[in-house]
Amino acid sequence: MAAPKKCVQCGKCLEVCPLFKATGREELTPRAKFFLESLCSGDGSAEGLTERDFKSLASICLSCGRCEKNCPQHMSGAALVADLRANSKGFTQSCWDLWLKNPGLLWPTAAAFSRFSPEFLPEPFGSARKRMQSLFAKSPEPWAKLKVQAKFEERRVMLFKGCVGRFARKEWSAKADRLLDGMGLIRAEGAPFSCCGSSYGSAGLPERQSASRAKNIKVWEDAGHPLLIVFCATCLKGLKEYSPADFAGDERLYDLWLNSLTPLSSLLLDAEVELSENAPEQIAYHRPCHAPENDTDRELVENIAGERLLPAQDDLCCGFGGIMQLGAPELSKKVGEHCLSHLTRGMKQGGQILSGCSACVIQLASLVKDEYFAAHWLDILK
Repeated sequence: MAAPKKCVQCGKCLEVCPLFKATGREELTPRAKFFLESLCSGDGSAEGLTERDFKSLASICLSCGRCEKNCPQHMSGAALVADLRANSKGFTQSCWDLWLKNPGLLWPTAAAFSRFSPEFLPEPFGSARKRMQSLFAKSPEPWAKLKVQAKFEERRVMLFKGCVGRFARKEWSAKADRLLDGMGLIRAEGAPFSCCGSSYGSAGLPERQSASRAKNIKVWEDAGHPLLIVFCATCLKGLKEYSPADFAGDERLYDLWLNSLTPLSSLLLDAEVELSENAPEQIAYHRPCHAPENDTDRELVENIAGERLLPAQDDLCCGFGGIMQLGAPELSKKVGEHCLSHLTRGMKQGGQILSGCSACVIQLASLVKDEYFAAHWLDILK
């Protein structure tokens, strides 16, 4: 059996950690977490951390995954923190679990209360208020029309709407449905999908993650294994992270699942583009941390925006961080502001920031200044 990997404290994770870039605080980095974890496990010379320190450590990670990609040993700070969270569950996780379990009731209720709350509130309530308003924010005026081509004459498809697309930004799902209908796709019928499970996993709620995966697989199997069309980068990542164990070890079914996952944007790259007079002069694309290497969302935005698109900024994290919205909202906000300061550098008033991740859109929309607009690329389509 191979020896377990051990952090060599090289510091490569510092080069890409959004928390370190935005704050300069090394104690927030994966290197510090791996060092402190070694003390807790008895590998170091110190006595270890208290339970309170341990829980504090577990709450501060954006789960962006950048450290794993940059680490010579491919060690994952996000995976470490997810394990720590799973072993130190507390009130924050209970709240996050409730928030994800009842989106149809809690999300609109919280958004309604936010509209009647005072405009200026102390943290973390001020950030929460803005985030609730952004969750159900009005979309910008559409300014692009796509003439889509026919696809997959024989293969059935289902739309994976995700939690935000199903319970908050329903217009995204409606537009995605119209695009699929415009391509003449045969729609498979089935029960609604659950959460992709990604947010449960990073929050240290593996039981909830397993339950979500099991439900989604059953819906997909009952529908006859259709193509799954996805318009959120984080949902796509979460669905790709299912393992053969989730399919009872059936490798054939697992491979069929992976091959069925299809970004909506990948079906639109050959569409003809027509812009309206209200198209903004400048567009910035925010690449999500969880975007696939072949980012067809960006390719689509490039096709639509053309020369209006500002130079790429691929090394930025929006700072959403899932459960960190409850555990450390001030750090989430700081990373988001750092991201926006780069995305809007040189941008004229009226510019728009587009992304293909539901969480990124909500986070950026809650922080962006009034002279700009943050939206999903579906928002700009007629």
